[in-house]
Amino acid sequence: MVITEYPDLQRIRKELNLLQKLYGLYNQVLESVAGYYDILWADLNIESINEQLLDFQNRCRKLPKGLKEWEAFLVLKAKIDDFSESCPLLEQMSHPAMLRRHWDRIERMTKCTFEVESENFALRNVMEAPLLEHREDLEDICISAVKEKDIESKLKQVMGEWENQDLTFAPFKTRGELLLKGADISEIVVLLEDSLMVLSSLMSNRYNAPFKPKIQEWVHKLSGSTEIIEQWLQVQNLWVYLEAVFVGGDIAKQLPQEAKRFGNIDKSWQKIMQKGRLRSV
Repeated sequence: MVITEYPDLQRIRKELNLLQKLYGLYNQVLESVAGYYDILWADLNIESINEQLLDFQNRCRKLPKGLKEWEAFLVLKAKIDDFSESCPLLEQMSHPAMLRRHWDRIERMTKCTFEVESENFALRNVMEAPLLEHREDLEDICISAVKEKDIESKLKQVMGEWENQDLTFAPFKTRGELLLKGADISEIVVLLEDSLMVLSSLMSNRYNAPFKPKIQEWVHKLSGSTEIIEQWLQVQNLWVYLEAVFVGGDIAKQLPQEAKRFGNIDKSWQKIMQKGRLRSV
């Protein structure tokens, strides 16, 4: 028997094979993307989504050239590309630095409500907003959140350094602890200078708005402490010098009025140092 050729069948078979490849991927992409929308915001893993989308993009590129003009292919590619385009924004928005005040700014900008504190808040609730229309402003808000987190961390570090700092005192002759301890006070002065440098940097940071009052408060505290310690050491040096002059020496006999004045100052100095020791304990 003569073999009969059926070119239409051959063509249809090829088309069906192509359709199977295309719609197999098409269905998988649609199912995956639909699944993304149901992911709870608290469980969002953008890295995993990115990896899967990249795999879909690679599989799209490997599809036969003849499929790439089909409407289903164009829809498939657009579906992958659109979600991929949103992923960098979603990654920034899911950063732990994002707080309620940042979401409030996003709500005002997008005219959408984001109940991120809700246990049922899902990716769907974010994707319903016009994210890509406000890409640059969204990125600025997310960057602000990260910068603010860094400022807050540095400010807390400075505040933490001063929670347990105590002044230490050294004995003077046999009269008791009447002097600031030189080595320890030098370390405190250096730490004060370092902390003030950090605070100065934070004061000039454009993202410091939420913490500016607290930064200013600590600049005032540490600047005041630095000034007090400097004056304290100056007075201490003068007291040590005059104590050697007026206590138990011939000069006190020659200058009785000055010696009497120093005696009153000496009593005041002892009271001040006693108060200082009690407060530093």
